[in-house]
Amino acid sequence: MKEALLYEKEDVRIIDSPMPKVGPTDILLQVKAAKVCPTDIRKYNLGSNDTRIRSLPMNLCHEYTGEIVDVGEKVKDYEKGMRVTGYGMKGNAEYVKLETVSSNPYFVNAILELPENVSYEEGAFTTPFAENLHCIIDSADLRFGDTIAIIGAGHMGLQQVNISHWSGARVIAVDLIQERLDVAKEMGADLVINASEENVVEAVKEFTDGEMATSSIATLGVPAVIQSAIDVTGEGARIVLFGGAPTGTIMQFDPNDIHYKERLLVGIEGIGVGSNRHPERRVQALRHIASGKIDLNKLITHVMPMDDIVEAYEIMRRMEALSIVLNP
Repeated sequence: MKEALLYEKEDVRIIDSPMPKVGPTDILLQVKAAKVCPTDIRKYNLGSNDTRIRSLPMNLCHEYTGEIVDVGEKVKDYEKGMRVTGYGMKGNAEYVKLETVSSNPYFVNAILELPENVSYEEGAFTTPFAENLHCIIDSADLRFGDTIAIIGAGHMGLQQVNISHWSGARVIAVDLIQERLDVAKEMGADLVINASEENVVEAVKEFTDGEMATSSIATLGVPAVIQSAIDVTGEGARIVLFGGAPTGTIMQFDPNDIHYKERLLVGIEGIGVGSNRHPERRVQALRHIASGKIDLNKLITHVMPMDDIVEAYEIMRRMEALSIVLNP
């Protein structure tokens, strides 16, 4: 079968891998849609210099869906023909083997059946949407009537805009690309700010009558974005560092901006770590996608064959797409 692996920085190859062998508690998934995640691009950019990579070569895709084509003899909850979400770094391949019994709590709710009205491409957003739910609900602690500023309107930031809108908050979206801000408006943003044309802090101050945002999200691990997320918030605000920073990133900020205003800096990893893990967010994410409250077709700007994975990565690197789904 075909599989795409990262061998080193900017070196992705399509190879011929052996067909996975299904054990008694395994299922075999024929991959139908594999979404490119921003972290895939970071690993593509850095290769072995990315400390999150344990070994190479590796399959980067962890946001994918497919059809079950084989099941082990002891599998109880899944059957051939089911359309489901996958998990683990396996999705850039024609077929993947998934364990249905695992002691790892991360795998709870990882294999979910897609509702009939959810396409394979839309279902591939279940994992990132769950992470964005965790970001907004658990990390930002967003409440009805709050004001949230989302700094960066890439496809993750746009999902956060949608979630915040449906949570009853006033939503501010900030970006440098007007086309993305136009989508943010469609996703429910009450105010969009083009940071290349406006003073972001002054625009937020005017919109909130000087109170500033109750919470903010830095969707990119870039010092300027993080500083902006701090600057647009008011007293007692929660500032969520959503985007991972490149290894070795160092930034400086005035600690009094945190100290005297009792602001809180919060990190996020997936659907949570340790006792803060929230596997229920996966179920909620798929339910929201199926509800029609988010039009993911506005975020899927390219659907490409897996053979064109390098071109897809280059398009994402040049920021010429919101999100790309690969069809193995």
